[in-house]
Amino acid sequence: MLKESLDESLEAAKFCADYKKTDKKWGNFATSGCLGYPSAILMFALIDSIGSYFEKDKNFSVMINGKQEKINGSGRDHFKILNSKYFNQNLSAEFIKQLYNNFRSCLTHKSVLGSGTLMIPDNTFIKPPVQGQAFGIIQDSGEKVYVISIKELWDLCSKAIESFKKDIDTIVPNSKQGKKFQK
Repeated sequence: MLKESLDESLEAAKFCADYKKTDKKWGNFATSGCLGYPSAILMFALIDSIGSYFEKDKNFSVMINGKQEKINGSGRDHFKILNSKYFNQNLSAEFIKQLYNNFRSCLTHKSVLGSGTLMIPDNTFIKPPVQGQAFGIIQDSGEKVYVISIKELWDLCSKAIESFKKDIDTIVPNSKQGKKFQK
C-alpha cells in the first residue's frame, strides 16, 4: 500500500507541477504558472511520510550542522530525512525548521506560505539559475528569503522515493509506524 500511495502522490504532484494556469477561470492568476501550492503540499507530505518511518530508529541518523542527529519526534523532526541518502541534501537545522514551519505547515493548515518564503515553478526564475537545486536562500533587502523550486523539488522527491522503495520492505516492518500496521 505504501509503495502505491507514494507513487500516486508523486504522480499527482507532477500533474500539478506540469499544469499551466492559462484558462480564463484563473482570472488575474492566469500567469502560465503551475499549481504550485497543491504540488508542494503533496511533496512535503511525501518528505514527512518517509521521515516518519525513521522516527526513534536507534540505527539511523543524519548529519545536521556537522553532527549526527536522530529523528526523535514527529512533525519537523521528520524533515531531517532531507539530509539522508534518500534526498542527499546538506540543510542546516534552521533551514529544515523553516521548510517545515513556513512551507509544509503553513501550506497544509493555512493554504498560504509563511513569511520570508518564496515558491517558484523552477530554477530558471533565479538569476543565475542553480541547476538541480530544490532549496535555496536569497537576500532581499538584507533579509533571508527561503526559496523552494517546484520542478527541482519534484525531481528530488522522485529520486528519494525510488531509493526508499528499495529499502521499504526492510525499514517499514521494523519502524515504530510499521509495527502499528502489523497488529
